Amino acid sequence: MNMQKLFSVLLMLGCAASVVAQSKMVIKGTVKGDLQGYHKIYVLEDGKKKDSVEIQDGQFSISLPWVKGAAPVLRAAYETKLKPMPPALQLLTEGPGTVYLNVADAARGLRSAKIRGSRAAVTFQEFEAGRHLVSTEMTNALKERFPDKSSADSARGAALQELVQTRMIPYICNFIEAHADDYVGTFILGRYQSILPPADLERIYHKLTPKQKRSDQGKEVAARLQGIKNETPGFEVANFVLNTPEDQSVAFHSFRGKYILIDFWASWCGPCKASFPRMKELYQKYRSDKFEVLSISIDHDKNAWLNELKKQQLPWPQVLDTKKISVNNFAVTAVPTAYLVSPEGKIIMKQIGFGEAGDGEIEKKLKELFGI
Repeated sequence: MNMQKLFSVLLMLGCAASVVAQSKMVIKGTVKGDLQGYHKIYVLEDGKKKDSVEIQDGQFSISLPWVKGAAPVLRAAYETKLKPMPPALQLLTEGPGTVYLNVADAARGLRSAKIRGSRAAVTFQEFEAGRHLVSTEMTNALKERFPDKSSADSARGAALQELVQTRMIPYICNFIEAHADDYVGTFILGRYQSILPPADLERIYHKLTPKQKRSDQGKEVAARLQGIKNETPGFEVANFVLNTPEDQSVAFHSFRGKYILIDFWASWCGPCKASFPRMKELYQKYRSDKFEVLSISIDHDKNAWLNELKKQQLPWPQVLDTKKISVNNFAVTAVPTAYLVSPEGKIIMKQIGFGEAGDGEIEKKLKELFGI
């Protein structure tokens, strides 16, 4: 190999090494105070421990793959010792690099860390601190108003929803609007898009810069806004194709000529599974060449879906949403959510929750349509 080729190879290797190095998110921290013998920092993913590192001489360092749109969650073992489920520290960075954390007092927890090295991480910490404050104020207000009521109490639940609408959602919207030209703002908008009122979601989306609209989160929000328009009563459902448990393709247009009850559910959804006995009764009552049920699971874990289907033994067609139909075509924000669709393929009505007692609006409409 001549020197010119050798130089070219070394240059390419150096570039490759640089790319690998740049794809990492390095977290370097210092922690002062009594750790009570608990020295580990855990990295959590979906609430489970994915990685860990020891605090040695008040310092720790951990390297993680940088994934766009991901925000690693850190929890300290000493905090867990003091409190069963302490608030964790979530770090959002705009790109690979090193983030520095300085915890001046271990007793105050990781969330008290002074952050530098990433503007996004600092801004997101500011958002989380404000959100935690609003959440605490809401909790205290509920305790004061309903001192003897559990979280299952209907009046308390209604008051909570009112507080979410009057306190939490305005806080989220105001913060996003203040950072509409920033990665952090778009990330937060993507995270909370399912709880924001459609008018607020659309208003804030149009304030994003063209660059942020082209981001993954921006595209997700655009898809949800389109889904919101698509789910309007009278709107014709666009054809989609999803697979059955046997990996057979099912096209929605194949159901034309029948009233279709589309049921969005998930294996982890308790209310979904609680609705199935009543749905089986309805299916037995109305099943014909004029009526069909189609269940669409939003599970990300195919095996979890398949295992739950074995338990439930549902007699109508089942498909798995691998194409985000729940968002792009219907803007589903919670499960169970059901849609009644006309034989012409147009949405008649939407219902969140199924109404296991037989008092749901869709069931009333079926009685009206079929006279039984």
